[in-house]
Formats: sequence, C-alpha cells, structure tokens
Amino acid sequence: MVRINASEFFKKVYPYLNNQKNQGVFVTNCFIAAGSTVFSLPRLKTKQTSDNLEYQRMLYKGGRQITTDMKASFPDPFPLDSLSEFFADNIGKDRLRDVMTAFAIPVSAESDRLLLSKSLAYQFQLLIQSESNDVDDIVALKYQQLLLEPDTQPVKRMTPLYPGDSAWVLECKPQRSYSVHCYDKFQHTWVIRNNGTQTWRGRKFVFANCNEVRPKADINTIDIPDTPPGKDIKITTGFDARGSEGKFDCVWEMQDSDGENCFPNDMRKFNISINIKFKAD
Repeated sequence: MVRINASEFFKKVYPYLNNQKNQGVFVTNCFIAAGSTVFSLPRLKTKQTSDNLEYQRMLYKGGRQITTDMKASFPDPFPLDSLSEFFADNIGKDRLRDVMTAFAIPVSAESDRLLLSKSLAYQFQLLIQSESNDVDDIVALKYQQLLLEPDTQPVKRMTPLYPGDSAWVLECKPQRSYSVHCYDKFQHTWVIRNNGTQTWRGRKFVFANCNEVRPKADINTIDIPDTPPGKDIKITTGFDARGSEGKFDCVWEMQDSDGENCFPNDMRKFNISINIKFKAD
C-alpha cells in the first residue's frame, strides 16, 4: 500500500478548501477540529502572528514533523465527527472530485462529500495515532468501504448549513401529531421564526420523504419568501391520509437553492407525525 505523511496529506487537501487564509491557518484548523490545543489562531495580524504560524507552515511543507508530544495532545477517543465536519464544511462545492482524484479514488466512484470527509478524518487519525511519521494511505480504501457498507452512517452535522442560521417553530397548527382515519383530509400550518443572523433567500420547504410514506401532501415543495432575521413565516398545506393504516413520520426540510438541507443538525425540526387507522363501522 502507498504510504503518506502529514505534509503529503495536507498538500493533497489544502488546495481545494475554502475559508483557509494560508497553509499555517489550515494546519492549525485541522489540529483544532481534531481536539488538540497545541496551536491556536492569533486574533490580530502582526509580525508575531506570522512567527506563531511558522511551525504549522513547516509541518505543511515537510520541514517539521508532528512530534510525540503533539500527538499526545489529541483526545482519546479521537473526535472523528468534528474533524469530518471541518472538512465537509470547507471542501469547495466544485472541488469535491479534485480531492477524490488527489487520493486516487476512481472517477467511476460516486461522489459523496460527507463520506469523503469522514475518510479524510480517518486518515488524519491514523497519522496522529501512529508512532511512525508515515502511514498507509487509507483514504481511497476507507471511502470505498463507507460506500459499500450500508450500516455505516455518514457523519451527522452538528451545526446548521450556514453559520449563524437558526429557525424556531413557534406553532404547529392545529397540532404536530395527528390521529386520523383512512382517507381523512386535513390542513397543517407551521409558523416559523428566523431567529438567526442569516437572511433566508431562495429557500424552499420540502416534503423530503414524500415517496416513502403513505400520507400525501397537496404540494411537496413550497417557496419561502425572503425572510430577514427576526421575522416570521407561515406555511400551510393540506394532507390526505389515504387508505393505509400505520404511523408515519413526515419529514420536512428547509432547503437552499442548491437543494441542501439548511438544518442537518436537527433532522426533526419541521416533522409531523400522522397515525392512520381504519374507521370502525
């Protein structure tokens, strides 16, 4: 198997990330996302700032190694989720395939940002937990395993898609959980407040699992008007219980213009449940 060291790993990832001012900042962010307190980001740009990032730059270039003391600064268990989230948040939307190619993942392989991010986190974990400075390059192998193993779950995001974004469901009218009879029809309304710092633009309210549950909505995609922080919106749709008994969790998402879930950190935020029973004669 091909071997890889920390410098080679950094060089394969950094060119395709957003929000990294320079190589030193990138290395620092990797350490921080993985739970180490060895490095910190200086708040002000000064000559001392440049000096403070010199070791990180040398790690990137290969002139320095991650020392045993540095490796000991990472928590155990290793925080794969937070490091994976860092990669997922910063890989450029149009650079995902570039990162995959850098790690020799075949062009025929399905593209999946979260699984790739988790594979990168596993590689960095191996670099940190190994006594050697170079380790097996496992990114392509781990990515293939994650694609093939159905029980392996992608990393769950712990934050909204957009920094500072937040939504609060003020009311579900008339309720969030319904007990109805087959073929009943009813209306449901969400009253939602933008209580974050992001203005909602180009967003939609989407019945995400409409093809997986029996109840049907009058409309599965509802445009959300531009909504600044502090303002409320009201969204209403009708439901048809149809003819099958059972309890169904109807998953609704607020999605951006690219179809990305704006709140992957709270998958049940807008859900409603519908318990359907046959009506006794």
